Amino acid sequence: MGLKAYMNDIVEAVVTTAKGMRITARYGVDPREEVTLQYPEERWEIPEGYRGFLHNDIKKCTACTMCVKVCPIDCISLESVRGADKKMVLASYDINIGRCMYCGLCVEVCPPKSLKHTSGYEMASVARGELILHFIEEDAAEIRARVARQVAEAAAKEAEAKAAEAAKAAEDQASAKTAEVPFSGTKPAEEKKPE
Repeated sequence: MGLKAYMNDIVEAVVTTAKGMRITARYGVDPREEVTLQYPEERWEIPEGYRGFLHNDIKKCTACTMCVKVCPIDCISLESVRGADKKMVLASYDINIGRCMYCGLCVEVCPPKSLKHTSGYEMASVARGELILHFIEEDAAEIRARVARQVAEAAAKEAEAKAAEAAKAAEDQASAKTAEVPFSGTKPAEEKKPE
């Protein structure tokens, strides 16, 4: 390598460094363009369609378990029991956002559209248990017991109604039978049995 090639390499290094610094200086010093936000006070505007934390509107949820079946990493868990009106009643609904990968499959398959992504993205914690979102505050055992009582009461009412209906039908049948045979005051003649 000669002196001429060595000097060419030095000139090329200085020129490319100057080009890079010119671009850096243009973006780094321009007062119109802010790059750094003072984070807790200022925040970026969340774009539409952002997939943040999941939220389930329990009042709309039908406990169909479609979200649980489609979740590829099983971060959604729910318990449900059949109520007195034959509809499913949620006993518990939990989402582990520490495991969730925010793919949105559960939101797409939700028939009543009760499961939605929010714009939330901040949830720092020191314990993994804090990353599990519980959407039903009441204990699952209490809910199951309450629903079982309601089902038993509904069954008892239904049995009473059927018994009353059967008694009324028997009474109507008996009154119809007495109405068919007019009373003449004499007993009908008995037939003699052949010997």
